[in-house]
Order: sequence, then C-alpha cells, then structure tokens
Amino acid sequence: MDRTRRFLMVTLNASGNWPPELALIRALAQRGHTVRVLQEAELAPQITAAGAEYCPYPTVAPRDRTVRRDTSPQGELDHQIRMNYLNPAYGDDLRTEVGRFAPDVLLVDRMLMAAAVAAESTGLPTALLWHTIYGAWMSTTPATSAAVRDPLNILRAQHGLARVPDVRRSLEQAHAILAFTYEAFDMPLPDAPRYLHYVGPLACLPQPLPPYTWPWPPEDARPLILVSYSTSFQNQVPVLQRVAEAVAPLPVRILMTLGTRIATDELRLPPNVVAAPFVPHAAVLGQTRLVVTHAGHGTVMAAVTAGVPMVCTPMGRDQYAISGCVERLGLGRVASMMAPPEELRQTLVAALADEALHARARTFAARLDVEAGLARALEVLETLQVPEASRDTSERATTISRGEHGRLSEP
Repeated sequence: MDRTRRFLMVTLNASGNWPPELALIRALAQRGHTVRVLQEAELAPQITAAGAEYCPYPTVAPRDRTVRRDTSPQGELDHQIRMNYLNPAYGDDLRTEVGRFAPDVLLVDRMLMAAAVAAESTGLPTALLWHTIYGAWMSTTPATSAAVRDPLNILRAQHGLARVPDVRRSLEQAHAILAFTYEAFDMPLPDAPRYLHYVGPLACLPQPLPPYTWPWPPEDARPLILVSYSTSFQNQVPVLQRVAEAVAPLPVRILMTLGTRIATDELRLPPNVVAAPFVPHAAVLGQTRLVVTHAGHGTVMAAVTAGVPMVCTPMGRDQYAISGCVERLGLGRVASMMAPPEELRQTLVAALADEALHARARTFAARLDVEAGLARALEVLETLQVPEASRDTSERATTISRGEHGRLSEP
C-alpha cells in the first residue's frame, strides 16, 4: 500500500525560519513524499535541489529585501501585521493551491496567521511550523493584543470560522505544532497543547562541513569570537560598532557577519576584526570560543548544538525570550544592546575566562539529539490526521481539494 503523502508548504523567506523548513522539505522528499512549496522566487533553486516542487505565489507581492525599514517596536509590528501576519493574500493563495494540488497535509509557517486561518477553513490536516521557542515565547508575549487579535478575527469570520479570544487560540487550531527547537532549551509551558512536538533545530542536522577559507594563518592561536547578528535588517550598525570597539584592544580574533544589507565600510573595524556578509556557522563553530549575537533563534541553536557559550544583546522580536533561556540555563550572558564598549568588553572578557560557563555549554550540547527530532517530525507528519471530533469540518475540504488530479484529499 502506498503510504506516501502530498504536502503543501506555505512559507516565506524571513531568514531564520527557512533553514529548518528546507531541512524538513528535503527529508520528506527523500522519503518519497510529494512536497509543493509556496515560497519567494529567490529560493526556488534550493527547493528544487531538495527534491520538492517550487510554486510561486499567485498574488502575494514580492518583497524588496534591500529596503531598510523602520525597526522600532511599533514599526516592526506594523510591518509584520501588514506584510506577513495578517496579509490575506497568503490565505487566498493557499486556498487556490489546495484546489490545484489536492494535498493530504498542509504545512504553514507560524508567521503567516492569515494562511493558518485559511488552512483551518479547509478542514485538512495542518501542521504549524514554529521556528523559535514556544513556551518562553508564549509566556512573555501578550496574546490578546488588539492590534493583531481584532483583524485576525475579521479574517476568521470571512473564512466562516468562530471568533477567538486571543491570537494563541487561533494558532492552536492546527492539528500539530512542530517547534524547531530543543525542549530542554525552552521554558516549560503548563498548558501547552498536547500536539506540540519539539523536533529540534533541523538546520543543525549533521552535514559535511562547507568549504571556508580562513582569513588568518593556521598558527594564529588567538581565541576566536564569532559575532553573528541577523541577516534581516534590524538597524544593527550601532551595536556592531560598539562590539568592534569593545574587542579592539583584546588579544582575540573576531569574525563578524553583516548580512546583505550592511556594507563593511559602514563600520570602523579594528585590525583584529574580519567582516563578511555570510559565514556558514558549521564551518567555524568548531574553532569558536564565544558567540556574540542578537539572540536570533537560528544563531543561538547553532551555538547551543556546538557547545559554544554566548553573549546575547537582544534587539527585539523573540530575542529577549531566547536570551532569557540562555541565561536561565547558564549557557551565556546577556548584555544590553545599548551597553557602551567598555561595559561590553568586561562582559566579553569575563565570558571568555569563565571555564564553568564553557563546561556547561559543552555538557548541555552532549545531551542533545537533533536527529531524533527529525525522526519525530517525520513520524508526526506521516501519520497526521484530522481528529474524529473534527471530521465533520473536514468535509469542507472536499470541494476545495478536488483539483486537476481529480482526487479527494484523505483527511
């Protein structure tokens, strides 16, 4: 009996979300499943190389990733609501592709709340792809923010769905939530849904080391500090400059990643700092003594998996909650992004010299098993069904899912 399934993934290129999702796509395709991915065009080559089908969004407008937008908390929220969270085009395009492709299972990026609402309206088995911590995020983020809740409920009404009291209730309508983080790293949430599955940071799965040419000679024994901030724009220049000034007098090597929207000549870099747009973490973490980061989930997971301690300077988004996990577990130190260079230098020197900190990071890493997380993700998705209590709702999917293949989706 053929047990392969047809998966439709609806996602976007938001930096940290994509690497674990791509790893999941590759694993599903390798097991013989058909995976179609609604994604931005720049990632089409990666999707096809992973063995999946790339599908352009019919109506979602392409994003200009070169624009430096307002990164204040309110500016960030306004942008996310308009372009991502509640952009109805994501939901419309999901329903269009459900009709064309007739999927068995929907995979929806958790940032695309409008798409999650549309997925719920189809009645098809749906997994929410949660690419950050879950418990610590839910416990520190207001779930009843009217700025998101009220327009979300308007969308729900348009799709024939009941009103919800908060954002969390809407997200938890999915039949499974795959959290791409370590359960041991996250803060437990007493009322977490039973269908929350911690599947680990799939971007950290073992892989051949990518080629990398070191900018220093092999005999250079100075400790290496990796300074890794977001590849998306968060106005990082001021904090990167303070980091550069903090490390200038120290006997260390600094490898600083800037992303594509910050040019090296925007910074005044001392001789012991080498900057690059991108450096593969896997290629350098084995020789890294300390990671300095904004506490983006992808960077933190890479450091945690490699057993390298951190100094976190959170800038917004989920980064304060993630930094809280780092500090709670004793895997690093947290400093203000506004800390002056002298204060930041003291924090770095203390972290470099703290052997107990380094031992804790190594011990924590030794207990992790990211491959077991992938196995769990595949098990969940290959057996995901609509619960019996919800099967009447799934009948709505039959008229939507009867696509060009002339078949009905099987809930």
